[in-house]
Amino acid sequence: MVELFRDPKIDWINAKKFFIGITIVLLLVGAISVQIRGFNLGVDFTGGTMMDVRFKELPSLGTVRSALSAAGIDTTKVTLQPVTSRPNELIIHAPQLATGTEAERRVDQDKREIIGALQRLNAAGDVSAGKVNVNSIDAAGIEAELRQLDPLEIKTQYFPTEHPYRQVGDQIVALRDGPNKGFLQDISSVQSLPLDVKDLPNFDQNKVKQAIQDRFYAGKIDLNLAGRGEIEDSLRRIDPLGVGSSADVYSKAAQAISDYRRNSSGVITDISLLQTQDVSAELLDKMKANFTEGNFAVISADVVGAVVGQDLRNRAIYVTLAALAGMLVYIAFRFEWIYGVAAVLAVFHDILITLGIFALFHWEISLTVIAALLTLVGYSMNDTIVVFDRIRENVRTRRRDTLAQIANDSINQTLSRTVIAAGLTFISVVAIVLFGGEVLRGFALALTIGIIIGTYSSIAVASPMMLWWEYITGGKGGRNRAGGVKARASERTLAKV
Repeated sequence: MVELFRDPKIDWINAKKFFIGITIVLLLVGAISVQIRGFNLGVDFTGGTMMDVRFKELPSLGTVRSALSAAGIDTTKVTLQPVTSRPNELIIHAPQLATGTEAERRVDQDKREIIGALQRLNAAGDVSAGKVNVNSIDAAGIEAELRQLDPLEIKTQYFPTEHPYRQVGDQIVALRDGPNKGFLQDISSVQSLPLDVKDLPNFDQNKVKQAIQDRFYAGKIDLNLAGRGEIEDSLRRIDPLGVGSSADVYSKAAQAISDYRRNSSGVITDISLLQTQDVSAELLDKMKANFTEGNFAVISADVVGAVVGQDLRNRAIYVTLAALAGMLVYIAFRFEWIYGVAAVLAVFHDILITLGIFALFHWEISLTVIAALLTLVGYSMNDTIVVFDRIRENVRTRRRDTLAQIANDSINQTLSRTVIAAGLTFISVVAIVLFGGEVLRGFALALTIGIIIGTYSSIAVASPMMLWWEYITGGKGGRNRAGGVKARASERTLAKV
């Protein structure tokens, strides 16, 4: 085996006070950071949205952040991860935009607010940003948006007939699909619409119209954001070919457009490319007046609610504690219980310091970071067991030496192995930090810190802790008749294993 150190004579045990000082400083810094700054829990634990968005051409991350920030989203908690295997794809991790019960009802709204913010990157720009296209929604959708805004403060009231917001939605849809032939050119046309609802004597249409002006816009239908059913419904009511809304041609065209988008990696780059057997050149030419292809398409969107996030957080704590308990039982059986306690405390020390550094720099803690911490538990425990195993071997043959001297020599004898194993792993995780991207960065950072701290604890924390307890419970031992140090019961136990 390759050795970096030949017969090192480092007195690790004698330097225990220095190492204890380092440990205390690191733990205090971490504890203070947690108290002052707290943990930056990721979407997995706090709830939020993870979206996979594909662009025609990927804008700069600064541009995307600016668009999200303009929509009132706290971008300090938003993670943007380009997908290296697909150059125009971006993964967005965003925090939950509300808390408590309201947040549980608004998880889908969170997703829509992110899409609305990204609409600033489309040709319509700020006109459509954060708003809903009235040409891409039905009466029920308009009702849902008005219920959320609730300009009349009536969303929870009971009405014997249709809710007033639904009646408003029906009238807007009737305006769009009637005299405007299925397409509103300007949302301001709603301002001249005399809204009238039943069962609400004090109905204030001015407040409702202002809410509509703030929440909706009228523009071309985005084929990259519309679903197949929405495209078909729009084609039937607009009827660009003048063949009637019941014509089967629109159903086939909507399916063909949906298939093309799926086969072209999810995003339509040019509406002219949609021409197929079911989408004629004539239809495409007439669609251009009412349809467009935006700069992005949402490939997938996963939402984690507050309840699920809390459950994941609790499970992460339970899993970590279970891993530590299992290792304690194993080492106690394989060596002696104090060796198990020392090893577990050393690993617990590694986790606390790693989490403290994450709190200090306010790095995000996600499920991947928890996975790294569990990996660290096994890695650091393995290093500690190697040292303890060498102590056990040396106790068999060096019964005249003190346990402190045996522990010190055992650490030196395994030093090359410890440094080589840690060094190779360290190189790997540093490569992930530098080139692995944002999604793996937390995982790699936790392992990078953990390898350094874990190696340190295996050498400078676990063995001194074991010795400290042995000296308290067994004393330093007296001289036997051969002039050496009397072996304690724990040493005899180790020698028998």
